[in-house]
Amino acid sequence: MPTLIAPMTARAQTGDGHEPSPEDALDFILYEHLRHRVMCNDLDALAEAEIFDVNAVTRLAEFIRADLSLHIADEEDVFFPMLRRSCLAEDEIGSVLARMNREHAEDRDLSAEVRILLLTAATEGRPMSAVPGAADALRRFAQNQRRHMMLENAVLIPLARRRLTDEDLKLLGARLAARHVVLPAKP
Repeated sequence: MPTLIAPMTARAQTGDGHEPSPEDALDFILYEHLRHRVMCNDLDALAEAEIFDVNAVTRLAEFIRADLSLHIADEEDVFFPMLRRSCLAEDEIGSVLARMNREHAEDRDLSAEVRILLLTAATEGRPMSAVPGAADALRRFAQNQRRHMMLENAVLIPLARRRLTDEDLKLLGARLAARHVVLPAKP
């Protein structure tokens, strides 16, 4: 059985071991995709696990609820509109963004189903393999996320690097930073 080890943020590190700032907008988006790949791997491992791991189950449910939801909102509210304004007709960005928005809508439904299944497993103290339909839903969600990230990484990020100006990137970074404010821990 694969082992679900350290929290996603500890395992999803850039080559030099640091997390990019939201001000470095495109690198930050790529870093988030790296964290999402770790999530996908953990979902696949959890789908196969025969032993209940409450920490992995609750961590993944929270990651999907908070981090993934914020990432999708960042793209739909900030990144995609900026690309739409900056790209040329020859880039055919409209069809790509329409596909991305359709996939986001599908993922919202599937992520809700996955979170319910994760919370069911946590409430009942059962491994995902013992919850009817859970293993398949986790694998399907992970597969959809990987496909979605491949399109973004192969098409949208390179296009953004070509079409967004330095000022666009600063604005994108500022908007992402404002949405990803980390509040200090309470004493």
